[in-house]
Amino acid sequence: MARKSEIRLGQVLVERQWCALARVNEGLASQVQLRSRGEGRPLGRILIEMGDIDEETLREALALLGALRLRCPVCREDHAVERYERGSVHACPHCKGPLVLADPLDASFRDAPAAPADSAGPAQERSRPPGPAGNPRAADASDTRPAAGATAPEAPRDPFIGKLLGGCEIQERIAHGGMGVVYRARQLTLGRTVAVKVLASDLARDESFVRRFLQEARSAAQLSHGNIVHINDVGECQGVFYFVMEHVDGCNLRDVLKTEERLDVARALDVALQLCHALRHAHGRGIIHRDIKPENIMVTREGVVKLADLGLAKRMAGESSAGITHAGSILGTPFYMAPEQAKDFSKVDHRSDIYSLGVTLYKMITGKVPFDGRSPIEVMIKALDGKKTRIRELRPEVPAEVEEIVERMMHRQPDKRYQQIDDVVADLSRVLVPAG
Repeated sequence: MARKSEIRLGQVLVERQWCALARVNEGLASQVQLRSRGEGRPLGRILIEMGDIDEETLREALALLGALRLRCPVCREDHAVERYERGSVHACPHCKGPLVLADPLDASFRDAPAAPADSAGPAQERSRPPGPAGNPRAADASDTRPAAGATAPEAPRDPFIGKLLGGCEIQERIAHGGMGVVYRARQLTLGRTVAVKVLASDLARDESFVRRFLQEARSAAQLSHGNIVHINDVGECQGVFYFVMEHVDGCNLRDVLKTEERLDVARALDVALQLCHALRHAHGRGIIHRDIKPENIMVTREGVVKLADLGLAKRMAGESSAGITHAGSILGTPFYMAPEQAKDFSKVDHRSDIYSLGVTLYKMITGKVPFDGRSPIEVMIKALDGKKTRIRELRPEVPAEVEEIVERMMHRQPDKRYQQIDDVVADLSRVLVPAG
């Protein structure tokens, strides 16, 4: 089974439209076969050898995941690189020589002993085909192991820490993902703590994406609801695009579920109901979210649920989403993605949000996602088929009417789901607070 880190890499490549889903799936299958023969090979290397991506693309993808490590082939030391521009050259801080790509993502490959020089095993570069565009990899650091007893260098300081952006002093990195990095900051004019999301540099170079990003973030900034993380400002500073949003004193639902695995049914229904109120407010103003999942759901210390990343949502009323779709940025997460979203992203509407919320509720109650797999495409195929383990098979004490609500929210055919979020609110309220 593919490691989570490899799945995340494949997902980023697909979301950015840097590699087709089918090819990522083939790469993962090839990786499994190699491992069965004792040949460890990272997914990124396999996709390069298949000719689907080049090394620059792999470096960009790894940087987005916060997993890019470049190695000095002379000093035999790895260096973490948080930001990467295509075509840029990073020099070793010691010998000043150019750094090359270390084994991506999978630490078990880096820590494995190197093959002997006379071995015919996969660690020998001469046994591998040349990379795309004739780029040789004989000097690639993926085959260079750190010297015994070498200590890892300190990670470089984030260049944004201590800088001013939109009147906010950046203090600390608190999260990162495919869209960019989120920082805790202090808004100087009001003396309050806020969160600042900085758009990833590769997306900032796409004019069509930036135009729509600014337009949609400004639209979402008009939303004002207690269950929505409010956007305070959006702008650009010396080529850096950002938006300033409410800082939530708490954690996201993904972290809650890591700790508790699954929630009490009443608590799960309460979280879902609060999210329904957020979606009712957004949908009523023509905005759909498109990426509802536990990591985009914040829970304050007082138990208030807040839906985040509405600055990356989409306006309804027939507007094309070509700009963002072309940038490959907000395609959703396969585990929570509605079937129509997997087939044709232009078909997403408010019912897709209802589906994703249903999957989230399923996860809160059972501790599992309804559709799982070894690759994104396998998950999507299962979601399109719609066959899953029912909630009461995993947790028999759950009331049948709760299971029915989740099943209807998650129906694979949009026309057979709840058609409006108000209907979900009515049914959740009824089972959460029974009459009499």
